[in-house]
Amino acid sequence: MTRKYLIAAFLCFTFVGRLAAQFDVNFEEPKSFTLGGFDVEGCQATSKNSVIVASGLRIGDRITIPGPQIADAMKKLWDQGAFADVSIAVDKIIDPNVFLKITVIERPRINAFTFKGITKTQADELREKLRFVRGTMWTPEKQQRAERTIRNYMLEKGYYNTKVNFLEEPDTTSKSVGSNIRFLVDKGGKVKVGDVKIDGNVDFSDARLVSKMKEIKEYKWWKFWARSKYLQKKYDESKDNLIAFYRQNGYRDAEITFDTCYMADEKFLDVDIQVYEGNQYYIRNIAFVGNYKFSEDSLKNILGIEKGDVYDSELLDSRLHGDQSGRDVSGLYLDDGYLFFNVDPVEVAITNDSVDLEIRMFEGPQATISGVSVEGNTKTSDFVIVRELHTLPGQKFSRTDLIRSQRQILNLGYFNQETMQVIPVPDPQKGTVEIKYIVEEKPSDQLQVQGGWGGRIKDSNGNVIGGGFVGTVQLGFNNFSTRKFFDKKAWTPIPSGDGQRLNLAVQMNGVGWQNYSISFLEPWLGGKKPNSLGGSVYYTINQNPRTGFKMQTLGGGLDYGMRMKWPDDFFKSYLSLNYKYYDITNGRNAFASLNFDDAYINIISAKLAIDRTSIDAPIYPRSGSAFSFSIEGTPPYSMFQPNVDYAAMEDSKKFKFLEYYKWRFSSTWYFQIVKNLVIKPKVQYGFLGTYNPDYGISPFERFYLGGSGLGTFNFYGWEYVGLRGYADNSIGPRPEGANSATQPIGGSVYNKYTMELRYPITLNQAAPIWVVAFGEAGNTWLGAKNWKPFDLKRSAGVGVRVMLPMVGLLGVDWGYGFDKIAPDAQKPNGSQFTFLIGQEF
Repeated sequence: MTRKYLIAAFLCFTFVGRLAAQFDVNFEEPKSFTLGGFDVEGCQATSKNSVIVASGLRIGDRITIPGPQIADAMKKLWDQGAFADVSIAVDKIIDPNVFLKITVIERPRINAFTFKGITKTQADELREKLRFVRGTMWTPEKQQRAERTIRNYMLEKGYYNTKVNFLEEPDTTSKSVGSNIRFLVDKGGKVKVGDVKIDGNVDFSDARLVSKMKEIKEYKWWKFWARSKYLQKKYDESKDNLIAFYRQNGYRDAEITFDTCYMADEKFLDVDIQVYEGNQYYIRNIAFVGNYKFSEDSLKNILGIEKGDVYDSELLDSRLHGDQSGRDVSGLYLDDGYLFFNVDPVEVAITNDSVDLEIRMFEGPQATISGVSVEGNTKTSDFVIVRELHTLPGQKFSRTDLIRSQRQILNLGYFNQETMQVIPVPDPQKGTVEIKYIVEEKPSDQLQVQGGWGGRIKDSNGNVIGGGFVGTVQLGFNNFSTRKFFDKKAWTPIPSGDGQRLNLAVQMNGVGWQNYSISFLEPWLGGKKPNSLGGSVYYTINQNPRTGFKMQTLGGGLDYGMRMKWPDDFFKSYLSLNYKYYDITNGRNAFASLNFDDAYINIISAKLAIDRTSIDAPIYPRSGSAFSFSIEGTPPYSMFQPNVDYAAMEDSKKFKFLEYYKWRFSSTWYFQIVKNLVIKPKVQYGFLGTYNPDYGISPFERFYLGGSGLGTFNFYGWEYVGLRGYADNSIGPRPEGANSATQPIGGSVYNKYTMELRYPITLNQAAPIWVVAFGEAGNTWLGAKNWKPFDLKRSAGVGVRVMLPMVGLLGVDWGYGFDKIAPDAQKPNGSQFTFLIGQEF
């Protein structure tokens, strides 16, 4: 209150002093006036009426001069915070009225603010933190808050010596009172961790303890890969890691008794830590109490901790509540519906270096799923998600089914894997649980439009049969809905949400190659069982007007898929019926593997495929596997005609109804090493066989290795297998007597091995990005007798992947091929860049 009166007295004195300079007023005898009017000066951004209202004075008020009303009015204007200076003076007196003049100097308003001395990314992040709005006032309080925010932000980045200044520059381009604020940031150098000294340790060396702190690294000039900058948050995590290491080794009493960080100089910060190790403890006895569902022997087997083991409290906790391998006591109960199960390990005795544990358990009742709800799906229909669930109302709760349901939803490819949530809402009184699946839609449709000038492709005689202008238009609607096709409101821009897949494609490469295709897949035929039905039709033209070569291909197929129950329901089987028709003119002029000029070739084939996929996410898997095996074959026509000499028959007649059988096998695994670092091994095999040795190996359906595996020109059923570090389709057998410059004629057997390391840069759903390091080896041979499984073309390299919503997977790899593509090649293949669109190796 005292401060308020002092301010009022000061303002009153100021007003009276100004009044004395203008009018003859007797200060000892205050006189009452009627407020007759106002004049306001200095307003630019603020209206005059707003100033009058804020002062609290009203025309017609009785005021005393000198008196408290003027001081109160000035204080009210000051309290607005909008003015750098305020004054009220008597403009004129026409007794009994007095007229006042209010003069203000407005504080500047922020028109724009910029940064100097930091990166664009840092500036963008600081704008988000400061949240300055154009037109707001630039006050001392706002300045102090901005400087504090910038310093704290730079502190998080490891800059401990940051200095912040600012320049306030009038905005001459604006008519209003405005300023451009420029923050001058002197980051100084990053503070690095110098020496980390640990005292009190006996059983572990300083070097080993420092290595276990993980989140902070001592600066060493030769450790160019180690980030040694000091961050307080990382330092706190490192201390937790240090104690966790002691706990894992049985030191249950270990603690940090003292720690300090101090600047050794302007660049380095040293750390001193004092630890108390205590004794190392071992398990003596373990007893379970309160278990009725499972025997003590069963629980001890799951726990996997024996008498005499080092007392590792973290291992004990994971084996009780959530081991990554799924081997934990809680999981045993949760998979059998015991959602309300609780377990509490208690140290009942500690003698010398031994610990007795009593595992106290509350089993509770089994929980029944009362309801299932889905939230966040703005595009995908509820039934598309619900039909993938393994947690249905009326069933017993199961953690395994919960995890499986989450995996099935993510494998649809419609939702962001990083933000999906599964929330069980239990009701202990009723013994029920409601399960909420919260998803976030992400774009799943793909549009690919390309145009440009491509390279030339030549036949075995060196004639150009493809190249020049390259054009591609591909539309992939991966969440299509035929049910809404005739609903005008559903065309936004296409009817979607029912999980069907529709793909349209038009591709061309000059006059030499054109392809048109359409395919459709219904993943739940009839809507009750996960049985899929798909169909496709395509038409392709390959031609070379110079040589007269032309090949037209018309094909189509039907695919029926079923989700199997044995060996488990991760397995699926597919049965396909396919037909291809080739109309070939002057074929001998194009490819050495075609020993005829004109031919009409029919391929009728059936294919049975079995696959098992248990990966945890479709875009960036961290665990699980993908296995596939298929056998494809045509009718064995030659067996029905035993008296025909196929060795002497012309190829154009022999291949009129083509026969072959084909085996394929692929197995891919994903293992999470640490955090998001994933290792991916993969093996692939393929074999193309013949029913009759005299018939020979089909020139169609062969394997071609090298490059991205994205073969643009599918001339006659070539199957492309990527092998980075080598050019596209450059690996394989060649015509007899041909050199390495001649195009391979394709192999009938191949094998390939891949080992890949992956690490994400960002998993943001807008554009997930990750880097890869790989090693690969593979080869292909013509005829089983020529198969040499260890005669492989090897490569290694690095790459990057990005998943764009409307395009799909994009990638670029640099690989180095260590081997020659053919015996006559002068040197190993060497450096090779590989690009991929829409598929993964």
